[in-house]
Amino acid sequence: MNDKIDWGYLFNETRARVYLVWAVLIPTGFVATHYYQRKEINAFWAILSVIGLVYMYKVMPLRVSQMKKIFNVWLITIIAGMVVSGLVFYSETAAAGKLIANLGAFWLVVMAVGYAWNGLVDAPARWYWFAAILNIVVAVLCYTNDAFSAGQYLLAAVVTAWSMLNLWLFRTI
Repeated sequence: MNDKIDWGYLFNETRARVYLVWAVLIPTGFVATHYYQRKEINAFWAILSVIGLVYMYKVMPLRVSQMKKIFNVWLITIIAGMVVSGLVFYSETAAAGKLIANLGAFWLVVMAVGYAWNGLVDAPARWYWFAAILNIVVAVLCYTNDAFSAGQYLLAAVVTAWSMLNLWLFRTI
């Protein structure tokens, strides 16, 4: 049994590089949101999302059906989440106000959906489902517990970085 980790592979393989890019982009957005909670943060998130999606588009061999499915999963998931996030700032309903107060938890759910869906198109799925469950658990804690709610964006930063780094290390190998 070979217990050595091939670090070169973990930094050069396409899937691994995509995980690492998102492991930097997503937590950066959540930390920024923690410190700047105004609607203009949506533009920053849009820029981060475009950077990540364009990177995926450029490096993933989309001619391969599985890679195209993975890209489309995240494209649809991120766009749907961004549309909802953007719309709540322009709606004057009580539901929109409640969602604005819980956007960190909402995005953890969005990420959980993306991970679970990704697991369906990219076997073996166990690490994606692990990430999905972790995101859901923390989202529920943020939504139901005031102590977690206050730091929901920082928690989301940690959980998403942890999820992506787990995928980088365990799903890439």
